[in-house]
Amino acid sequence: MRRSSKTMASMLYFLEIVALIAPSSCRFPHLPGQLDNTTNILKNILNNYDIRLRPDFGGPPLYIGMDLAIASFDSISEDYTITLYLNQYWQDSRLSFSNDSYELTLSGDFADKIWVPDTFFANDKNSFLHEVTEKNKMIRLQSDGHISYGMRCVW
Repeated sequence: MRRSSKTMASMLYFLEIVALIAPSSCRFPHLPGQLDNTTNILKNILNNYDIRLRPDFGGPPLYIGMDLAIASFDSISEDYTITLYLNQYWQDSRLSFSNDSYELTLSGDFADKIWVPDTFFANDKNSFLHEVTEKNKMIRLQSDGHISYGMRCVW
C-alpha cells in the first residue's frame, strides 16, 4: 500500500511532537546520593571483602538457587554440543549497599571480585564459556545483597 506524501508528512509531524513531549513526561526515579556514583558503591562494598570465604562462613549452609535453559542442541552424532544458560542465585550480605530497593546490573568481570559458587558438571568431556566480544556473564546485584549470576556455556 502506497501512502500519500501528505499522510507521511502528518506521521512525521506526529513523531516530532512525541519526541519533544516524551522527555518531559518520562520520570526517572531519583537515586539517593549514595547511588549517584556506582564506582564508589562498588569500591565501598569490596573494601575488606574476602573472595575466599563464602557468605556467612561459619554459619548455616548457603542456599544457592539454580536454573538451566537449553538454547540449542547441535552436532548430534556419537558426541553432541549443547548451548545453555546457567543462572545461579544467592545472597551475600557483605555486598548490601542500601536499605532501599535498588538493583545494579554489572558485567561478568565483577564475578572475578566476589565469591561465586564453584559449579561443575561431572563427566563433562569438553566445555567452555562463550566469549564472542566479551565473556557471556552477567551479575545483577540487589541492594540487600541478593545476587543473580548468569552465564552462557557450550558443552
